[in-house]
Amino acid sequence: MATTQDPGERAKQERRRQIMTAAKHVFADAGYHGASIHAIIERAQIARGTFYLYFESKAAVFDSILDQAMTDLRTRIHRIEVEDAGAPAPQLQLRDQVIATLDYIVRDRPLATLLLSAGHTPDAEAAERLDQFFAEVRDLLRRAMETGMEIGLLRHVDPQLVASAMLGMFRGVVEQLIREPHPPAVEHVVSEMLMVALRGVLAT
Repeated sequence: MATTQDPGERAKQERRRQIMTAAKHVFADAGYHGASIHAIIERAQIARGTFYLYFESKAAVFDSILDQAMTDLRTRIHRIEVEDAGAPAPQLQLRDQVIATLDYIVRDRPLATLLLSAGHTPDAEAAERLDQFFAEVRDLLRRAMETGMEIGLLRHVDPQLVASAMLGMFRGVVEQLIREPHPPAVEHVVSEMLMVALRGVLAT
């Protein structure tokens, strides 16, 4: 039997999301180094004391944003189902996962901008946290490569090397999409990405 969430707890979760959303915009606009708690509470339209009820510092809200993003990505990148006869073909499952992942990132432009700041922030703590985030993403991709080889979807590859290459392509595509005023449909972009990733760029 499903339980009804306590209204007070639901309100707390909504306020926490409100602060994190405001912080994403501030980090995207000012960078981690230039962002301040004052700017976050101004954007969220809350009192300073309210901020500290949920987060102890700028670093804490930054970590929470990345943790939530990783949780969301893990729901979109998962093992391809091959034992269920009613499941779509593995190629379709792969395509759907890539579409869901890319769509999630590019729809949240502040998050995409924050993630793309990796390697450009002068703040060592933020740079290290972003490096950890991308290491986790790379590990997700590596395991996906290994699964692809196990089920015969992919040829034998160096999973760590290919995961790094795929991550680099993905980041480049995201950077282009969020900068274009009229980006192409995510489905079209994913078709091009998969064509390059799986078949290369040679005409023969």
